Order: sequence, then structure tokens, then C-alpha cells
Amino acid sequence: MEPTAETLRLYHQPSDAAALEWAWVDGQLAHAGAYWTTSRSPGHPHPRPLWGIWRDHRLHLSIGSPVLVRQLEADPAVTVHLGHDTDVVIVEGAVAGATDAGDLVAAYDAKYDWSYTVAEYGPLTTVEPVAVLAWRSAGWAGRGGFQQSGRWRY
Repeated sequence: MEPTAETLRLYHQPSDAAALEWAWVDGQLAHAGAYWTTSRSPGHPHPRPLWGIWRDHRLHLSIGSPVLVRQLEADPAVTVHLGHDTDVVIVEGAVAGATDAGDLVAAYDAKYDWSYTVAEYGPLTTVEPVAVLAWRSAGWAGRGGFQQSGRWRY
């Protein structure tokens, strides 16, 4: 399913920055080294850097943490962001199950030069996006102005 572009709201106002191309966002998600993942929890949110792959508009993450697994079983809502200061990509979505599909594991191994075994690490957790927000700014925290922005809904 392809995402539908919408106008991103920055500081409660529609962004007047140039439209950001989906291809750039898609590339950032595909090539990210870590996906900072936060689940809803009864206590303080704790973002965790996870390895994973972005394929066919879904994230497939190696969770590892039994605490995060329990949190996502209790409430599948999840927010994932990439670790950049000026080029921001945020995925809002929900866990849609787990997969041990050989082609996904092979892509994971190729990306990280790793040998992922489902028996040792468990299946990859699939996150289906609901919305993706992204922007590029000229300086840290948007201080140099927002150059491009976009929001996509699935």
C-alpha cells in the first residue's frame, strides 16, 4: 500500500516548507542503521535502538528485549524514529505480528553483515505504519528554518 501525502503541521500550523519527496523518506528508512523505538508503557517511555529493515512499507525489527516484547503485546502502538538532528523521520504505527520469512532475514543479514537466527533471537517484529512525518531543517532543532517537510498517511 502506498502512502498518501498530507501537509505536515509544525507548531500547530500547516508547514509552509517545500514538500519533501517520499523517495527521500523511503531511502532514509531503508538505509538507517538503528530504529529508535518507543512503546506505550505504564512508566516512563524508554526509546530503544533496534536493528531492522524497511521493506514494502513495513518495518521488520529485531526486538530482543523481553520488556519491550511484553509492552508491545499489551499495547501494539509504537513510534519509531531515526537518529538524526536535522533530517527527521518518524513512523507512527502498530505491531502487526512477527515473521521469520527467509527473504527478510537474508536482507537483515546483508544489511548488518550478521547471521540472524530466529531460533536464537526470535522472529522479526513487523510494524505497519499509520503515519510517517518527516522534515529537513537547516539547523539543529529547526533553528535554521525548515527546508522541506511532509506527512504521509497509510
